[in-house]
Amino acid sequence: MASFVDRSSTWLSNAALPLRPILRATRLWSDADGLRMSAAMSFYGILSLAPLLIVMVGVLGWWLDRDVLEQGIVSQIATVVGDQGGALVKQALASAKQPADGILASLLGFGVLLSGATGVFTELQQAFERLWRHGQTEPAKEKWYHAASLRLRGVGYILAFGFMLLVSLVVSTMLSLFSGWAGSWIGFETLLRVLNEVVAFAISAGLFLALMRISSGPKPPLRLLVIGAVAGAILFTVGRQVLTLYLSTAAVVSAYGAAGSLVVLLMWIYFSSAVLLFSAGFAKALQEERAANTLKPSTGL
Repeated sequence: MASFVDRSSTWLSNAALPLRPILRATRLWSDADGLRMSAAMSFYGILSLAPLLIVMVGVLGWWLDRDVLEQGIVSQIATVVGDQGGALVKQALASAKQPADGILASLLGFGVLLSGATGVFTELQQAFERLWRHGQTEPAKEKWYHAASLRLRGVGYILAFGFMLLVSLVVSTMLSLFSGWAGSWIGFETLLRVLNEVVAFAISAGLFLALMRISSGPKPPLRLLVIGAVAGAILFTVGRQVLTLYLSTAAVVSAYGAAGSLVVLLMWIYFSSAVLLFSAGFAKALQEERAANTLKPSTGL
C-alpha cells in the first residue's frame, strides 16, 4: 500500500511538472502588476500611436511608396484589431501634419515625434525590468543616464516594429499574388486561411521575441525567450479569436458612440500588453526552473 501511495505521489508530481512554469509565470506576472502595467501601456500606446505611425511611415517610406505603405499599415492593423481599430489608425495617418519647412524645424519636429513614439516602449522596458529583476535588489541608477538609455532602446523597438511590418506586408503581398494565380484550385481557400494563420502566428512570435530581446535588465537566455515568445503567440492567437468575438457581440463598444474605435484600440493594446508580459514571465519562470534543477543534489550512487 505504501509503495502504491509513493508511486501515485511520484506520478502526480511528475504530471504537474509541465504546469509549474505556467503557474510560476502567472505568479510573476501578478507580482509585477501585469494588469496595471498593461493598462499603463494601453494609455501610453494611444498617446504614442500617431507619432509612432508617422515615424514608421517616414522610415519605411525610403523604400516603399507612402500611399501603398499607409494602406498596408491600415490593412494589417485592421486584420488584427478589426475595422474600427483600422479606421482610427487611418484617421491618425490622415490627420498627421507635414513637417515644417526648414532643416531646424524638421529636426525639432522629428525629435518631438521620436520622443512621443518611444513613450510606450519606455513603459514597456520598465515592466520588463520588474519581471527580469524579480527577487533581486534593484541596482542604483543615474536617472538621466537610465532615461536616455530607455529612449535609445525605444528607437530599437521602432525599428523592430518597422521590420516586422515590412515582412508582414511582403508576405501578405505574396499571398495575394499566389491567391490570384491559384484562385481556381479546389480547396485553395482553406489552404490560404491556414497559411494566413501560420504567418500571423510566426509574426506574433517574432515580434514578442524581438521586444523581449531588446529589453534592458538581466533577461533570460535566448532559447528561453524563444519558448516564451512561442507560448505568448499561442495565447495571443487563441485570445484574439475570443476578444474578436466579444467585441463583435458585446454592447460595450457601441455604448461609447463615436469614441468606440478608440475603446477598441485601447482594449487591443491592453490585451496584447498583458500577453507580452506573460510571455516574459513564462521565460523567467523557465529560467528559475532550470536554475532550481541545476541546484538539486544528485540522487545517483
